[in-house]
Amino acid sequence: MFYKTSKVLSLKMMLWTLVVLVSAGFGLAGVAESCVKTREYGYWTEVGALAAGQALSMIRKKGVAVKADDCIALSSAGYAEIKDRDTAGALDGLARILGVKRGNHSLIEVHSAPDTALWFAVYHLKSGYGTYLQINPDAVGSGGTLYRLDKKNLFSSKAVEKINAEHLFANASEFAGKFNAKIFGGNEFRIVTIANAVAAGAPSCAVRAFEFHDHYCPGVTSGILMALYIKHYFPKEPAGSYFVQSVQPWCKEDALMVILNTTPGKSGYHVSYPTADDMASWSDTVKNASTIVYRKDPVSGLWDGVVLGYQGGTTGCPSYGHSVMDKLCADLWYLKHLDHPEEFVTVLHEFELPKGVTPQSYGRPGVDPMVRLGLVK
Repeated sequence: MFYKTSKVLSLKMMLWTLVVLVSAGFGLAGVAESCVKTREYGYWTEVGALAAGQALSMIRKKGVAVKADDCIALSSAGYAEIKDRDTAGALDGLARILGVKRGNHSLIEVHSAPDTALWFAVYHLKSGYGTYLQINPDAVGSGGTLYRLDKKNLFSSKAVEKINAEHLFANASEFAGKFNAKIFGGNEFRIVTIANAVAAGAPSCAVRAFEFHDHYCPGVTSGILMALYIKHYFPKEPAGSYFVQSVQPWCKEDALMVILNTTPGKSGYHVSYPTADDMASWSDTVKNASTIVYRKDPVSGLWDGVVLGYQGGTTGCPSYGHSVMDKLCADLWYLKHLDHPEEFVTVLHEFELPKGVTPQSYGRPGVDPMVRLGLVK
C-alpha cells in the first residue's frame, strides 16, 4: 500500500512542478530538465524507503517492537554513486520511513568515495540490533532503463546483528569471527563505532568529525580534543582566523579541519611529513609536538601561535581480540572526557610572528617550521 501511495505522490509532484514552471515561463527545455531531476530524486527516495522498510522488517523478525523514533540510520548515500548517478535522495527515503533527522543525529551521512558500495545501516537504540543492507548495482537502471528498479534483487547483502557495546564486549570471541567475515560488507568498524557513539550522546562536533572521517577512532578523537582545547584556551576573535599546521599528521587532521573550518582550500591548513632526522633535531621542549596553531588578530593583523602536544589517556580497556571492539571501548571512554581536553593537550611553546609575516610562509616547500621558530637543538 505504501509503495502505491509513494508512486502516486511522485506523479503528483512531477505534475505540480510542470504547472509551476510553465506558469513561471521556464519553457519546455527547462520543464523537461526539472521533471528529470524530480523523477531522479523520487527514484532514489524510493530506494531509501525500501531500505528502511527492509531494515525494520529484519529487526521485527527478532521479536522487537520498533517505533519510528527508536532508530539511528547511517548511509553512504550522497557520496557513493551507482552508474554515475547521484544517490542523495535515498537519505530522504530513510527519513520518511524512520523519522530520522540531522538535527538530533539520528541520520548519519558517512563519507565515502564515489566508487564504493551504496549501503544503509539502521541501529535500534532500545534493543541494540543493527541491520546492514548493500545495494546491488545491477538492480539499478541505467541508459534506456534509467528508472527501472529491480526490487526483488535490490540488495546484494543483508544482515542483522545485536551490536550494542555491552553485547559485543560480552561476546567478543564470537564477534571477532563475524567481523573478520565482514558481516556488514567491510563496514563493520564504521557502523559499530558510529552507532554506539551516537547512542552514547556524542556531541555535534564529534558527529561531524567522524562523519567526515568515515569512522570513529581514538585517532580522530585526538583531533576533536585538540579542537576543543583550541576553542577554549586559544580562542580567536570573531573576525580573526586560524591557520593550522600539522607537523605530525594522523587522523586528527580531519577533526581539526571540520570543527575549526580550517581547510587547505581556504588557505587555512598545511601538513608536513617530517623525517626521523627532522624530529630528532627539534629541541627537547617540542620533541612531542604534533600541531602548530596560528591565530590572526583582526585589528593589528599580527599572528601569534602555540605549538601543541597530545598525550592519549589510560582508558583501562582490555583486549577484546579484535580492533573493532578494542577501539570502540576506547572511543566510549574518550566520549566521557571531551569536557576536559586539557587532560590530553598541552602547550609546548608560545610565539608571535614578526610584522608582515604570515604562517603560510612557514609551509613553503623545504621549510621546517621548527627551524623558522628557533625550536631546534
